[in-house]
Formats: sequence, C-alpha cells, structure tokens
Amino acid sequence: MLDISADLQVNQPTVTLIGNEFISIENYLSVLAYDVVLIKVKTKLNTVKICGDKLSIKYITDSDIGIKGIIHSVEYID
Repeated sequence: MLDISADLQVNQPTVTLIGNEFISIENYLSVLAYDVVLIKVKTKLNTVKICGDKLSIKYITDSDIGIKGIIHSVEYID
C-alpha cells in the first residue's frame, strides 16, 4: 500500500473558479443558503459566499459541489 505524505494530502477545501460562470468547491460540509442570487457553502475552515445572477447547483456529491450562473463575487466569511 502506498502511503501519501500528510503534506500532499488535500483535506482543505479547494475552490476552483472558471471565468465568472462556474465554481467548484471540494471538501465542503453543507449548503447553508440557496437562491438564484446567493449561495452559501459551509466548509471545514469557513463559509464560501457566492453572489451573482441565475445561480444554480449543477451537481452535488459527497465531496464536491458545482455551481453555475453569472458570478459577481466570491467571499470567504468566518
């Protein structure tokens, strides 16, 4: 069995923004708010607040979530 160094393991939330139309959040915990102009996603470290227009959840799994729409801002709040 291959042991991966703790330095290389990604247990932190990973946020990937593609242009202003798609955002992926890996290692999230839950969705706190869901509306067409605001989505809040809870992670282990903080809450990710996405503001925009026509926001919708494109996919959701146990480990990651994909959100599409016109993204105006992404904010990290404690």
